[in-house]
Amino acid sequence: MIKLFIRSTVLVIGIVLLWTGAPSWAAEVVKIGVIDLQKCIQQSEAGKKASKSLQDKADRIKKDLEVKREELKKLSEEFNKKSNVLSADAKREREKDLIRKDEDLRELVRKKEDEMHKDEYNAMQPLLNDLFEVTKKLAKDEGFTLILEAKSGVVYFNKPVEEITDKVIKLANEPKKEKKK
Repeated sequence: MIKLFIRSTVLVIGIVLLWTGAPSWAAEVVKIGVIDLQKCIQQSEAGKKASKSLQDKADRIKKDLEVKREELKKLSEEFNKKSNVLSADAKREREKDLIRKDEDLRELVRKKEDEMHKDEYNAMQPLLNDLFEVTKKLAKDEGFTLILEAKSGVVYFNKPVEEITDKVIKLANEPKKEKKK
């Protein structure tokens, strides 16, 4: 919420400065572009590669956790079948063991979720930095005054602006293609 307020405030101040700035600015054409970063991530080659890598890892983790869940389920079922035959001490020991294994599994799930969040951040940060640089170059080359991110909640109407997402994706993919040759 605070980030949205700060972004909105900065945007409003920026727009006010653009239109009420020095008289020399009044003669300049204001060119505003809109970019959809999520689309850039999903459609750029680097974004697709990062997403596939993250999905593959998530699938491996899910399979491993399912195996552990099944093992715990079997132990629980085995305990329930044999609980009538076990002594009170043996029963308590098995219950403690099952509870400990359940807690261990829950802790493992939490650790794997944290690991995936870190991996996602580490995979996306360089991609976002690259997209930022490509966007900055495009803005300079094509004379944009302001580039807005379409999904940030700041853009309420964008009919008169130029949408540049596809151009950014194309430029982001070009250096990758050249490196493959």
